[in-house]
Amino acid sequence: MAKVCVFCGGTPLTKEHVLPRWLKVAFDPTVRRHRYIRLSVDAVRHHDAPPLNEQVKVVCSDCNSGWMNQLEENVRYFLPDLIRGNLCTLDAEAQRALAAWSLKTMLMFQHTHPADARGVIPAGDFTSFHETREPTRSMLGRLGFMNYPPDDAVPLVDTQCQGYSADGVRRTAWITTLKIGCMVVQIIRAPDVAAGKRLAPFDFLPSLRPIWPTNELIEWPLPAAIPYEMMPALAHPDDLDLTIMPA
Repeated sequence: MAKVCVFCGGTPLTKEHVLPRWLKVAFDPTVRRHRYIRLSVDAVRHHDAPPLNEQVKVVCSDCNSGWMNQLEENVRYFLPDLIRGNLCTLDAEAQRALAAWSLKTMLMFQHTHPADARGVIPAGDFTSFHETREPTRSMLGRLGFMNYPPDDAVPLVDTQCQGYSADGVRRTAWITTLKIGCMVVQIIRAPDVAAGKRLAPFDFLPSLRPIWPTNELIEWPLPAAIPYEMMPALAHPDDLDLTIMPA
């Protein structure tokens, strides 16, 4: 069977950089540019490779050069500041742009894994993202702050994804986490939320702020840094304590 675009089913497929090359301006050249991917608590895959060289061939030329490219342009003016911990302010439009770009990037990172490890995020979530260009009402997004890695002891880029099952067999939810420099973004996907309902955002914390649905202005950097040692607990909670409420 011919391979088709993971978003729209189109062809031909083109190579897509998982992280854009223009992010080089945000990286300290004295820190080795490696990334670290944990598929689950018990299955770890460690990659030592320049993250800006990572490419996948799973999207068509129309998606790649069209709406996906626009998502890159929407964050280009503030994303380097988030990564380096420079002063900036995220309004509702910037939060929306960051949530959409982060979800796109996390979906692309899924396809850097071997084929047998890509099932955490189902194909339907790729399709719905293509239709709306943003997270759904069954998703939450939040932004956290970490100190920029001082050396190679802390990964410059860290991406992790964990699936959850309600019945012990079928995955009905997932959480994916992307850390680049000082920026930590999470997308939390709950079981489908019915029309007229919405997910309640997580509690407001000094080191974590909601970005999807969009919230009040975020002044960056946040006042408290999350220790990197907390990444496993942050990215792989024992369960997703989510509340559904009227829209």
